Amino acid sequence: MSDSIFTFTEDIIYVRKEDMIDGPHTPGQPRQTAYEAEGIWTGVTTITAIDAPSQWHHHKDHDSIMYMLNGEIRVDWGVEGEKSFTLKPGDFAFFRRGVIHRAQALSTDGACNFAVVRLGAGETVEAVDGPGPNVIDAAH
Repeated sequence: MSDSIFTFTEDIIYVRKEDMIDGPHTPGQPRQTAYEAEGIWTGVTTITAIDAPSQWHHHKDHDSIMYMLNGEIRVDWGVEGEKSFTLKPGDFAFFRRGVIHRAQALSTDGACNFAVVRLGAGETVEAVDGPGPNVIDAAH
């Protein structure tokens, strides 16, 4: 009997950096998948959007936890894109599913990466044309 909320194929799954799988991507935010199974996606995102922000997007059916590894980014969000915050190494951010947002690298002198854990189902990322209300709230 398992007390895990996820279905694991092994007791411990170890993924080396070179074994990660490319994707899913949005312009300005290439991602690498470390592990994906029913209910969970985890990986690393690199922010390459330096001169302009990344594509607006959301994680419709996923709650997301970000941990900033290196670099510094600004995250924009809000119905009109009017809200923002800055993430620096060691900072966490928690995104409720359906929140439309985008990011831009503020540090241009090296890598700008964060680790992500997404909990939910379905596609992990969906690009949109611009800011707007939470897509989950708008559907109800």
